[in-house]
Amino acid sequence: MSRLSSIALSTALIGAGALAWAVAGRPLLANPDLDTPLNALGINRSPYGEVLAMALQGPIDTFFDAGVSGGAPEPKDAADPPPAATPRTLNARFETLLISFDKALAARTNPKVGSDAMKRHLRRQAEDKLRFAYQLDPAHYGNYNSLHFFLTEPELGTRPQLTAAAAKLAEDTIQYCLKQDHDPRPALTAAAAATNILELMFNDQHNATPKYDTTQMRQCLNLIDHCLARYDEVAQQWDQSKQWNLLSPQRVAECEERRQFITKIRDTQNQTLLHLEHNHLAPQASN
Repeated sequence: MSRLSSIALSTALIGAGALAWAVAGRPLLANPDLDTPLNALGINRSPYGEVLAMALQGPIDTFFDAGVSGGAPEPKDAADPPPAATPRTLNARFETLLISFDKALAARTNPKVGSDAMKRHLRRQAEDKLRFAYQLDPAHYGNYNSLHFFLTEPELGTRPQLTAAAAKLAEDTIQYCLKQDHDPRPALTAAAAATNILELMFNDQHNATPKYDTTQMRQCLNLIDHCLARYDEVAQQWDQSKQWNLLSPQRVAECEERRQFITKIRDTQNQTLLHLEHNHLAPQASN
């Protein structure tokens, strides 16, 4: 076989393979069951993913603040005296240089406030980063609650979502967090997600035909109690194993503040539920 014939045959085979792939691959691309999020190197929901999720807090805050405020530059006080000249090591000067680069990256020099389109673009950037951070670590308390806030607040979110989408996010978060038995903090995230679901149930009562009744709401409240009890159980294990000592005092205090905050929300929701249950039983008692 001549060289020209060999090239022609190879080209024909490649073309036939590409055609077969296009025909057979179309049904696969159209199958929603196969539309899964990318998880390169298995980093999502791994210890590395948890670290990256925490590292994304800074960029997310930057885009969120700029998307809400419009990114107006902060005024500089010219009356501030220059810092005292003190000898610094080479490492200290290099660290200062890196910090200045980081600030310059997010600094806005335009004296005019950003347009509505720019604000929306920045909020979209914050929302995209939140979704990415959530996939990295669904148990991260701040990332989950911020993403839920974006889904349920139309003035912030850039992709209108139905209540079902926010409820599905909360349910997935609860299922994932309650499987984590080595750390008490995911239980707090699960408890927060359960309070969000109960809040959605309360809002549903304003509809003409509510989908949820007080029995389902009471079950959700019991789920909150279960999550808080789970946190207390694993936290006590950490007390015994001295795991809390591996965290900074700020992180430990943060967990306690979140525990108290969720408890206050739970108690308020319980009062609301008792009121609904009373109103539900009142017409039956009158009959």
